[in-house]
Amino acid sequence: MRTTVKDVAKAVGLSTTTVSLVLNNKPNRIPEATRKLVLKAAKELNYRPNHIAVSMVTKKTHTIGLILPDISNLYFSELAKVIEEQCHKYGYNVLYGNTNGTLEHEFEYLNLFVDRSVDAVIMTVSSNYSETDVKRLYEIGETNNVPIMMVDRTLDDPRFMSVLLDQKLGGFLATSYLINLGHKKIACITGPKNLRISIERLEGYKSALGDAGLPFDRSLVIEGDFSVDSGSRALPYILGQNATAVFSLNDMMAIGVYRECRRYHLSIPQDLSIVGFDDIFIDEFLEPPLSTIAQPVQEIGKYAVKKMMSVLEGKKNPCTDAGDTKIFKPALKVRGSALKFTEKKQI
Repeated sequence: MRTTVKDVAKAVGLSTTTVSLVLNNKPNRIPEATRKLVLKAAKELNYRPNHIAVSMVTKKTHTIGLILPDISNLYFSELAKVIEEQCHKYGYNVLYGNTNGTLEHEFEYLNLFVDRSVDAVIMTVSSNYSETDVKRLYEIGETNNVPIMMVDRTLDDPRFMSVLLDQKLGGFLATSYLINLGHKKIACITGPKNLRISIERLEGYKSALGDAGLPFDRSLVIEGDFSVDSGSRALPYILGQNATAVFSLNDMMAIGVYRECRRYHLSIPQDLSIVGFDDIFIDEFLEPPLSTIAQPVQEIGKYAVKKMMSVLEGKKNPCTDAGDTKIFKPALKVRGSALKFTEKKQI
């Protein structure tokens, strides 16, 4: 049978009130020796708190719902790891929902998490929301008193907390780097064309071209879907456009370009320079290591959880004005996947 507070109290010869205060880490004038005695007995008896009973009293389950578009994308795997680690530090567990990039699955997980009585939801939306979708999302959170936070991607609605990256700056830094190496025909592999981060990173690409006096050539832009396979599919078209360099809007697609270059017996960066976006851990193990735009994923994850905890502790209002948006800055990380144009042969 499950060990109860009464069992622990009986074992140490103390009242259930005293034992309960110790086990629930409540501030009280309990001698340290008594506290150690209770904790030792609880461990020996394999005592575990009844979370259902606790939640009925505290109105909290100490669980956070985390909704991500593609857990196989190494950036989101790293982000999930950070968020889970930080939540555990605050005594919260994490429930995962992988939507495979579909709006329908996002709402399925939202409703599932609400049914499971999560205390909050942290999510990365996988598509642009209509006004009806935004209204529906907000009503789910408001009706069930579940604060919802956007990470990495946001909605054009100030009622949601958001922790983001300056995506346009990242696109600008990557493209400017290639331009400064002497490249003029720079292909760009985007994500889904209607996705906000794709639009913003592409805007950075265009801005860098404009600042350098280079024309924007629509034929050099190839739509992908952030997967390795879409990067592979893009390479033949890129070669047909005689591009000398590629800006891939994420590292997963850049890996696809690497893979396809081997099939074409092409060398990076001698035959084709490339810069990615995200700085996933595998980048440094590629041959050559991938130059990329680094996102401060540790800082993003830590800030997101700290912010959410302040809401759950009643220190912040979950839905305030647009000032509740935190934007982090990206940085260019130069490795070995790009060369000066004069140092490489044309394809």
